[in-house]
Amino acid sequence: MTSNRLPQLARETQFEILEYFAEDARHEVAELIYDDAWRCYARLLLPAILVNRNWYARGTDLLWREPFTPVLARIHPQRRQLYANKIQSIGLYLYRADHTNCPASFATLSFPRLKRLEISSCPSGMKLDLEPYLSRSVTSFTMLECRHLPKSVLDLIAYSCSNLRDVHLDYLPEDQHNEHFIKFLKSCKHLRDLTLTTNAGFGLPVNVLENIASRKKLEHFDASRNLISYNSIATVLQASPRLRLFRNIRSLWLDIESRAVAYVLSATELLVELRLTVTDSLDDVFIPIGSLSCLQTVDLCFSMPKRLSMQELYSISGLTRLKDLSMYSPNSTSVNEDAISLIAEAWTEELFQSWVSSYPDLEKLHLGVRPIGSHWISETRIIAKSCPKLIELLMGGIHDIGAWGVSPEPLFPILQQLDLGQLKPWPFSMRRPRSLLHESPV
Repeated sequence: MTSNRLPQLARETQFEILEYFAEDARHEVAELIYDDAWRCYARLLLPAILVNRNWYARGTDLLWREPFTPVLARIHPQRRQLYANKIQSIGLYLYRADHTNCPASFATLSFPRLKRLEISSCPSGMKLDLEPYLSRSVTSFTMLECRHLPKSVLDLIAYSCSNLRDVHLDYLPEDQHNEHFIKFLKSCKHLRDLTLTTNAGFGLPVNVLENIASRKKLEHFDASRNLISYNSIATVLQASPRLRLFRNIRSLWLDIESRAVAYVLSATELLVELRLTVTDSLDDVFIPIGSLSCLQTVDLCFSMPKRLSMQELYSISGLTRLKDLSMYSPNSTSVNEDAISLIAEAWTEELFQSWVSSYPDLEKLHLGVRPIGSHWISETRIIAKSCPKLIELLMGGIHDIGAWGVSPEPLFPILQQLDLGQLKPWPFSMRRPRSLLHESPV
């Protein structure tokens, strides 16, 4: 029987099967390093690619969407463009020896379907030509640790990639007053995801902050090492009193002064994920956070010592959609008594249970809170009773190991990760009375 007599699957069905193979392969290689992952991915797709010519064509398209970059460099130059036409995502990790010759090998190529470009750790002596990769099809761009490249390269990227939606850049102190950086931001009119990475904490200048905060399409902003001060926010609002900061933001990662939190969150009605590093403890940050009913993730890191009262926690008890709640200090697990810490103030079992029971769908809880010397409540037992869906529990000082022996049933039936940090001493005597020791064997 010839292949022409065999029934043919509909094209949509073939694509659906191949996508299933590809998705299954991605899960298989998720824990592998970059080059091993691609080789394993290719091996898992091979059975589908060998079915027939149609499956071969569509299967190789899937395989070469995001290839291991040096593999393309090893292909014969006359056939290299054939595979470059299929590539939608490429990474140049120039700190790796097998990547350093790739830019020269790709100098004469074009990538007409490229959507994602990532460049990392460009050596100071390398002249990097980005023109082969840049086009209107590119929507995601990442450039990290490329400090020696001229800042005018941002002008080229903004001109050639006018549809950028996802940008991840190093933000250096010299960029604060860099006209190329400001011009690049203004040119990215369709930006939805912006990440600014820095190793040294410094404030965002007012013109940069105003440009970012006023964007209507921005959904994710990560500037977790760039301080947003109250003075900069006040200056922005003074210049534009009707401006609604971050109006359509879904995810927000910031270093921020406590006084500025209420102003930054005043219009973030659609916010789902909030991660803040609060640099002081002067103002209450829980009241403005508690007004955002869409929140599913709240991560609060306090850089200064703070006494955390139940009244403050009650301010966020209305966030019934929460699935991930974290409150801690940078030194939550430190044994040093002088370390920066959160201190539990006026916590009782009744108040704690009333508060934590507000989150029946909670899946992750991280409380890096230290007890006062006289503080003693059974937090683990209360959490287990109030949060049956809990998968991950991290307690940096507020827990009692004795509670684990109180109930005959498992406290956390579906818990996958547990970190109790420092254990409190069990306050009751663990020795049996002398008379009981001789009445029955232990």
